[in-house]
Amino acid sequence: MRHPLVRVVQALVFGLLLAGVAQAAPVSIVAAESTYGVIAQAIGGDKVAVDSIIRNPNVDPHSFEATPAVARKVARAQIVLLNGLGYDDWMDKMLAASPAPNRQVIHAAQLDPMLILPDKNPHVFYDPQVALLVAQRLAAVLQRIAPADAALFARNLQAFKADLARLTQAQAALRKAYPGLRVTATEPVVGYLLRQLGWTSLGEKFQFDVMNDTEPSPAEVARYEDNLRQHKVTLLFYNRQVNDPLTNRLRALAQASGVPVVGVDEFVPPDTGYVQWQLQTVRAIQQALGKSR
Repeated sequence: MRHPLVRVVQALVFGLLLAGVAQAAPVSIVAAESTYGVIAQAIGGDKVAVDSIIRNPNVDPHSFEATPAVARKVARAQIVLLNGLGYDDWMDKMLAASPAPNRQVIHAAQLDPMLILPDKNPHVFYDPQVALLVAQRLAAVLQRIAPADAALFARNLQAFKADLARLTQAQAALRKAYPGLRVTATEPVVGYLLRQLGWTSLGEKFQFDVMNDTEPSPAEVARYEDNLRQHKVTLLFYNRQVNDPLTNRLRALAQASGVPVVGVDEFVPPDTGYVQWQLQTVRAIQQALGKSR
């Protein structure tokens, strides 16, 4: 017969092994884009395993084609985050192809329809309120899946809210310093940011045509060029992920006309948090406008 102390030690070792297995199984989250992946990491911390499918800034999410490897990741995920509004239709198709009753799916653009611009601009991640709604929904879902870590998720959510406050304050300061500006863009990437700033975007038909791979009409191009040449706009935003002759020519025209140019991204750069990424854009705008004075 084994000594009682041996049985106690064995039980402790077995318990530690079980605890180690539990700790080695974080909640699996798949994000369609790194923009949402970094929010998931901020809320879940080391209790989640986040896989962002699109991280490369040179990939167009509108035309992304998923591979079988991506399909397997989505099929195994406990939580899936995506944008919606046609931005990442490929993810909707993959979810439909691999139904899972217990999988939780968060569509950012569906969390509050009142926040969606009338033109259905899909780039909702440039609105801090949408980012907050995603974080709040994700925290609630994680607390249900992993109740033992509920307090951690709640703390992380509060920290994310505090970080977001820095962003909204910076946007409010920019809006106050430069009220009512008229700007333009090669694509409508920053539409939700412009709403925060109270600025007007000219040439939106042109922008949506470029985004949808539709060739703008000669009249649209002419109006767009006139806005730059005649300084009807104070700033030009361009999508750094798009490199084509037309948008390159318009950037060059803006620079030749003395209109400041600011590059923007659709994905969070590597090793960067959501708020840090958005603050970088605010600072780039401040710098461009400061030089133009």
